[in-house]
Amino acid sequence: MNSTLPENNQNINIKSFILDPLSVIIKLAILSNKPVGTKILIQDNIIYFQEPGVFQALCRYVLNTNKTDLQYMYNPIQIACVTFLSTSSIKESPRLKSLFKCALGGIEKLKETYKNCSMICLCLNYYFTIITNHLEEVYNESIFRKDGMTMLYTREICDALNNQWTLEKTTIILDLISFLTSDKMATNNVKSLENIMDHIDFETKQSINS
Repeated sequence: MNSTLPENNQNINIKSFILDPLSVIIKLAILSNKPVGTKILIQDNIIYFQEPGVFQALCRYVLNTNKTDLQYMYNPIQIACVTFLSTSSIKESPRLKSLFKCALGGIEKLKETYKNCSMICLCLNYYFTIITNHLEEVYNESIFRKDGMTMLYTREICDALNNQWTLEKTTIILDLISFLTSDKMATNNVKSLENIMDHIDFETKQSINS
């Protein structure tokens, strides 16, 4: 395993880039309902959205974030797929597949946003392949290769993050995803899902820091 931590950002606390696996999938699903050009900001274990506008570039500069931060979704996507797209999980909750399919839509939006950056698109295509591998129940373990962030996702942290997703919380998310899938006003109504995720994000940050 490559034990070298990413060095794209200097003077950062790399642990602040640990993300809740299922939250990453949900954020990608939310992104599928956002306009092309929407970018993400990863800060203090949370993914934020930065929609296109005159202040987007300035905000990204001030907050010292750039497109290479997309790399921090790699491990969470793999963990989410292994955990929530397993045979037992799908048998218990078949609608989980719909959530991950929506996440693919979010990746497609990012690919369109970064269509002029071949390396970023290559990375996003890799994420698309990882999710598709599990959605189609191929389960090819050789697709995923450990990187420098993998060692930070210990069993203890993964269990704490995954266990915060009670049946009640998961059901609420899946209900909203089902609604948004057939909603012509999804661009506006997706904000209800974002509001719910605000509380989940707070719990995630607490779990990681504790």
